[in-house]
Amino acid sequence: MKDMNNIVVKKACEHNLQEIDVTIPKDEMTVVTGVSGSGKSSLAFDTVFREGQRRYLESFSSYARSIMGKAGKPTVESITGLLPAISIDQKTTTANSRSTVGTLSEIYDFLRLLFARLGKSELPDLKIDRSLFSFNSLRGACKACKGLGVQDRIDPELLITDPSRTVRDGAFVMTTPSGYIVYSQVTMEVLNDVCNAHDFSVDIPWQDLSEDQKQIILHGSSRIKVPFGKHPLENRLKWSGITAKPREEGFYTGIITIMEDILKRDRNDNILRFARSITCPICNGTRLNNDALSVRFGGKNISELNALSLLELDTFLSKVKVNENSKKIADPIITEISKRIKTLSQLGLGYLTSDRESTTLSGGEAQRIRLAIQTLGDLQNVLYVLDEPSIGLHPQHNAALISALAGLQQKGNTLLVVEHDKDFIRSSENLIDIGPKAG
Repeated sequence: MKDMNNIVVKKACEHNLQEIDVTIPKDEMTVVTGVSGSGKSSLAFDTVFREGQRRYLESFSSYARSIMGKAGKPTVESITGLLPAISIDQKTTTANSRSTVGTLSEIYDFLRLLFARLGKSELPDLKIDRSLFSFNSLRGACKACKGLGVQDRIDPELLITDPSRTVRDGAFVMTTPSGYIVYSQVTMEVLNDVCNAHDFSVDIPWQDLSEDQKQIILHGSSRIKVPFGKHPLENRLKWSGITAKPREEGFYTGIITIMEDILKRDRNDNILRFARSITCPICNGTRLNNDALSVRFGGKNISELNALSLLELDTFLSKVKVNENSKKIADPIITEISKRIKTLSQLGLGYLTSDRESTTLSGGEAQRIRLAIQTLGDLQNVLYVLDEPSIGLHPQHNAALISALAGLQQKGNTLLVVEHDKDFIRSSENLIDIGPKAG
């Protein structure tokens, strides 16, 4: 007869584990502890969570599984009583620069709603809706940076591999074995023709070129028209079965000009390695266009509120004055924002700003944001697997973190927590101590 009150793991052998058996009671918190390398994560994440994820994916159609990818089966004899599993570790943060603390926590979503309902603009005939305040929509995004808040600029120093070399001999990193400079859009001989028109050549060491001469190669010239293409005409005439057609001609536009034009359409990783990001000079990093920034609530635009720390934002919203009719609209929205800020602040994150990019968060910060989101939800009968949630947290916030986990448990969920902190170990109903040594 199956044990329905426990998750039972038999003979787990993943990584350092040596055929261990464990029982994890449901609807309770179990802490997994042990020395580094003993197999804590191998049990919690690589065995229990991975099998939960694999079984969940198996419930989808074969077509859906082909899109989502396949989860490998862990090395274990059996796991019974397993629940749908959610991992809240320090690695599962989005690498999307369009994701912020505000979008992750939904605080920014409620700010957008607040401004759409009660914001006032001096611009005549401006129609206000939530999309106006989204930097991820064409309606609200700054056109210059497309809602990123930054613009990419190619750094010439990153393009040069050896300044003592000539352009022909491979001064540029992107020079191919055949001598073509990727993103130049012209052959080396054509580039030399451009240089000759300005009384220099591609056979001079890069370090000996004047700044004006370098600018011609990097940013182009309108002195002569040249044919575009990376293959010389004589090579094209040798191709079997191909009739060489006259190539398009125009002014040489320059390597950096071409690279930055491509970046405006697509933030290509091959080009981004040669770029540095600068604050967008049009929106000053706010990501939004002038229409969105013209709308104010309580005397501030949405970007100004977004730049406040969460605690400062909560204070501002609690003191903002609105008339009675507006108060009926504002209060429920502000309550939702305040509820999220309170939860995040209890987890020691009140210093974060809503506009902070998720890519800049530490693993511990990102993990606690995800934990806060889960505590605000209504999921039940779920297994949460966490990886050292106390890392980076001041000891004074430990009690609040433990309380947040207890809140998840009280909703009817099971918690499996890899942790070393003594407060967590003491507060846990169950303990799995792996060891005594690593390996």
